[in-house]
Amino acid sequence: MTIGECIKQARENLGMTQEALAEKLDVSRQAVSKWELGASVPSPENLELLEEVLGVSFPAPEEQPQSVPKAPFWNWKRVVLLILGVLMILGIISGIIFDLLIRDSHRAAPTPIYPDISEPCITGIYFFDGDAAPLQPDLGDGWNSFTAGERVLVLVEFEDGAEHSVNAVSLFLTPAGTETLDQREQIAIQAAGEGRNFALFAWDIPQSLMGHLEIVLEGGGRKVTEILNVTAVPSPEEDEALTLPGGAVLIIGEPGLTLPVSGAPREEIIWTSSNPDVAEVSDGGEVLPVSLGRTVITASWNEWSAECQVEVRSKPVPTDIPGVSISRQKNRA
Repeated sequence: MTIGECIKQARENLGMTQEALAEKLDVSRQAVSKWELGASVPSPENLELLEEVLGVSFPAPEEQPQSVPKAPFWNWKRVVLLILGVLMILGIISGIIFDLLIRDSHRAAPTPIYPDISEPCITGIYFFDGDAAPLQPDLGDGWNSFTAGERVLVLVEFEDGAEHSVNAVSLFLTPAGTETLDQREQIAIQAAGEGRNFALFAWDIPQSLMGHLEIVLEGGGRKVTEILNVTAVPSPEEDEALTLPGGAVLIIGEPGLTLPVSGAPREEIIWTSSNPDVAEVSDGGEVLPVSLGRTVITASWNEWSAECQVEVRSKPVPTDIPGVSISRQKNRA
């Protein structure tokens, strides 16, 4: 029997509490509790007092049973096994998510820019919302529409060529009506290689968006590009139906631009320009530059209307359109 067990047994035989014993020894109750639990050993002086108070004698230290130290739970073997287990679980989860993204997508793979099998090619471009649900942004008129402010996941699938491999995938955005490198903005870039044939990007849709999204593969000194027309509409609200892009830029002497629209049949919309001397608009929503300046293109349908601010320039310059915003309101008599 250990000293702690002897103290506890003798104290209980006398009907004494830990507090009463501690008071007689002039120590704290916690000290008595630690002795009985074996967490600490009384000093020789306290042992003598305990023998007097409790009327017992304690075994010599060499006669007391020695407790075998408990091996620590965490050792290097268990740590290594834990790390390997976590890595395996993460690998399985990543594979499941990738399989779901591919299987649930409804967008057909675009035609490769370079059909020659000796060159890399893009085999698919897919869009998902922040919860990995498939999106169908294609409006059917050459434009892909997203909701302003939302996060979109862009999944790009590709194949390496027999002679060249893809080592990087990039996303670029160029505002509509500029088509120049000084207006071109890189959204994201991701390294490729080591047998991986896809890249996944998170793209936060800006509040004002109307331009060209470029998906670029780079490798072996070659670049493969797929270009999509993209625009953004505000989040849907109960009292709003008709939507247009917030702004656009046109260049004198270059072709016009057909404004993407949602919330109403295009053939039923009435289009007007606040300043036809700057830009004219056709019945189908095509805006044609006439002279330098700014104008507001308005689309009207039933009791709804939407506006797009258009600037006509002589040549592209690296400046933004100040104060561009989307205005949607009911028509007033």
